[in-house]
Amino acid sequence: MKILKILSKIILIVLVIAILFVGTLTVFEYRPDDLENIEISNNQEEKIDMNQVYQIMTFNIGYAGLGKDEDFVMDGGQKGRADSLSVVEGYFDGIKEILTDYPSDFFLLQEVDYKARRSYNLNQVDGISETLGQTFSSQYALNFKSIFVPFPVSLTDYIGPVESGIQTLTKFETTMSERHQFPGSFSWPLRVANLKRAMMVSSFEINNSDKELIIVNLHMSAYDSDGSLREQEMAYLKAFLKEQNELGNYVVVGGDFNQTFPEASDLYPVNSNYYEAYTIEDDFLPNGYRFEVDLSQPTCRLLNQPYDKDSLNTQYYLIDGFIVSDNIELTPVQLDSPYHVMTINHEFLYSDHNPVVMKFKLID
Repeated sequence: MKILKILSKIILIVLVIAILFVGTLTVFEYRPDDLENIEISNNQEEKIDMNQVYQIMTFNIGYAGLGKDEDFVMDGGQKGRADSLSVVEGYFDGIKEILTDYPSDFFLLQEVDYKARRSYNLNQVDGISETLGQTFSSQYALNFKSIFVPFPVSLTDYIGPVESGIQTLTKFETTMSERHQFPGSFSWPLRVANLKRAMMVSSFEINNSDKELIIVNLHMSAYDSDGSLREQEMAYLKAFLKEQNELGNYVVVGGDFNQTFPEASDLYPVNSNYYEAYTIEDDFLPNGYRFEVDLSQPTCRLLNQPYDKDSLNTQYYLIDGFIVSDNIELTPVQLDSPYHVMTINHEFLYSDHNPVVMKFKLID
């Protein structure tokens, strides 16, 4: 009887602690507005020109914690974070080298940590801005903020506190930058320590034009088992594209769609045991838009194991790329190259994603 009383007290204490913990996370849950203005740091003065060639890169940097030697528990691996700060710094140095090796006019980056235990509190937002220098502005929107993420269940490997988001950097004057909260969310209590997916919309005046260039940086939902989040996010994006088309603006959307592009639906068959990215419907895009992707290389790998290109257990995806409006013309990324969009295959050395670059110009 005495043992039962002790066990009952222990169970009660654990239950109270769990309730207090979830209650605290709920009280401090990140609740962004549907639409928020984003600060533009170090805004530039140069404006966009018609018929001028520009280069843009999209790159999910995986918070410099998901390089070649990493796996991740959500993908069937074991780990919640890299082994040490020095490992993260090594990946981050490689990421910054890629940014400087492929100089672009616009950088659309995802999974950039401002301060997070998983990346050993390395400030990647400022680190990237400092690397690109004073000729670039920076715009940063949070999409993952929690005082504590209790996953994976471990005394040492848990994610813990996190502030992370999407970052856009450019050489040109940005007239406005806004964070658009995607509709939909996971149910409570999973919601309180999860991502709040969003897209960041940057507007640019164009010399000798009454239209604007609209650059969209997005990171859409993953691990959406029933597809409900995906459906709501894609409906929101489609409505936004229609609105911009009616305004006659020039539009480039880039980022991690976490979905397979229609043209790539059969390129990387998914093992039935692994995560499968939904394929975007062939008729998703409204009139006036097209997808632009590089079909020659994968843009993402599954983190079920450290990277091994010769392993049959290495699963690839093509989920990073662009949507462009029809008043935008692409040009070859390199001289004597047939590619207007190019995936930079760095063998997943520094991230579980490959960066993708595109060259474009605005046409009358």
